[in-house]
Amino acid sequence: MAVRQRQQDATKTGSTAQYDIDVRVGNTLYTVLYTPPPGTYGAEFSAGIQMMVLVGAKTITYNDVLGHSRNVPILTRKTVPTNGGQ
Repeated sequence: MAVRQRQQDATKTGSTAQYDIDVRVGNTLYTVLYTPPPGTYGAEFSAGIQMMVLVGAKTITYNDVLGHSRNVPILTRKTVPTNGGQ
């Protein structure tokens, strides 16, 4: 749904970017914290991509393009109205 890059803490020495990504599953909108694996990029271009996910109590699990299972922590969740069956 949406991808927002997190502001880096000025005291943090690492240069790893992190993203808040909104993921809609049914009528629930989850915001997850995504930290790309070293040497990868492109999260900022992933808005609108559809993929299969497994929603757990505290994480969402998905498979990356190479088929590796990845977990991201759920930061927030909220119920959103459906789009009239669309």
